[in-house]
Amino acid sequence: MFAWQYRILLLVTSIMVTVAIQANFERLEQPSGKEYVDYDLRVRKFNRTAVTLNGTISINQIMDNTMIFDSDVFLSRLGNQQFLHSPLHLPSTGLCELVNHVRKEYPLILEDIENFPQSGECPISVRTMYVKDKMFPTEILPTPISAGLWKMIFSSKLNEKVIFELIAIIRISDSF
Repeated sequence: MFAWQYRILLLVTSIMVTVAIQANFERLEQPSGKEYVDYDLRVRKFNRTAVTLNGTISINQIMDNTMIFDSDVFLSRLGNQQFLHSPLHLPSTGLCELVNHVRKEYPLILEDIENFPQSGECPISVRTMYVKDKMFPTEILPTPISAGLWKMIFSSKLNEKVIFELIAIIRISDSF
């Protein structure tokens, strides 16, 4: 008798959790590697509550699976730039494998990006991709996620040398 009530409670709780989280881009910067990939992306306020990403991503050299992609994730619970390392991250993998994985598992990330490489396309040719009014897709976030300022450092290595880095800072808040 209590099993169906428990299921309804779980369903309502999971709906409340997914609706209650709001995520916005805070900042995006590229400290190195513009000769390989140039992230000319700007964070801008879209309306009173939403922030979007706009600009271009230019691949300036042919890229293949020999470029190893890595990520680090940090959390500042108070949002005061005092970051602690988080165990969340993407596994180290070749760049083409990463593109295929993201395309398969997180299609919402790539939804509004024009001229993004097709699934299975390797090597990735020289191109310019266009990002227009891209909001952060909260659906990709894991369900038990802490509110605060999240900093993600994405880097790519070629022959054990870091060739480019991208730093994304995202503010996650409860909308209770």
